[in-house]
Amino acid sequence: MPIITHMCPHCLTDHIGLRVVAFAPTGNLNGVAHMDCPKCHMPSCATVVGTGQVPMANWGSHAGDIAAFNWEVKKFWPEVPGPIIPEDLPPDVERIYLAAERNYPTFGNEEPAGAMYRKALDVGLKKIDPETKGVLANRIKKLADDGKLTADIQEWSGHIRVLGNEAAHDEEPPTREELEDLRSFTEMVMRYLFTLPAMVNARKPPKA
Repeated sequence: MPIITHMCPHCLTDHIGLRVVAFAPTGNLNGVAHMDCPKCHMPSCATVVGTGQVPMANWGSHAGDIAAFNWEVKKFWPEVPGPIIPEDLPPDVERIYLAAERNYPTFGNEEPAGAMYRKALDVGLKKIDPETKGVLANRIKKLADDGKLTADIQEWSGHIRVLGNEAAHDEEPPTREELEDLRSFTEMVMRYLFTLPAMVNARKPPKA
């Protein structure tokens, strides 16, 4: 059976050879292929088109990537998730946050992703309160005490290990579970500090 090289939309492994387990022509030069991932074993599906060099009916006798016999993917399901960026971030915070989101999907990139989420928090918090110093956990507590973050957010921060250390290079790399918690927490803080205030200001009546 052939393979289709693509990012797995489930485990997010990039450039992996998804195994074609079933296929069906829908015309002379197009069809549907069903794949499973050799890493996570989850299913995916693609519509494909070809040049006629190797008819889809003959796929079973060919091994290797379908691109080698001039077939290509036109549409893939499910879609690979893109980065999630809170609205209305300051440009420098958005740039750092995007770097975190680009690293997040790749297993093995937990450390650079975690460092960028931390940096996004660091720079974002300085925008709100440039005078407060110290580790992130203490700065978050200070902002909560000042009413700039909620008590629930401050309590949540106490459960995230990587917020309690001064320098990212002194930490053990975060686990995938810890990274997911840090990602969710960072998104919530960014939305609370920047997205929600921008939404409120946009709805204020114009001054007379």
